[in-house]
Amino acid sequence: MHAKTTSQKNLEFGAKLGAIIQNADDRAKLIDDPKAVLGDLGAASDVQLLADTADTVHLVIPANIDTARVAAGDETYFEELGKAALGSCYYEDLPE
Repeated sequence: MHAKTTSQKNLEFGAKLGAIIQNADDRAKLIDDPKAVLGDLGAASDVQLLADTADTVHLVIPANIDTARVAAGDETYFEELGKAALGSCYYEDLPE
């Protein structure tokens, strides 16, 4: 039951954050004062916000890596890591 509750909370948080990011005014507020906006959502105040721009994309390195899967050359795992690291970063036109 705990995992289901936690998952539901994560989904709700993600939905709220997604709505903020998609709204230009709300996104600007998030970038200007991330602690306040994230605090209103119930996120920890020690979260660091890095906003991608047309010429800057942030790569996130996951905190926990399955070294056995890396050592085994698990291509599926590498794909999972890549998706986790880049999130939903996608640019139709790459910056020059």
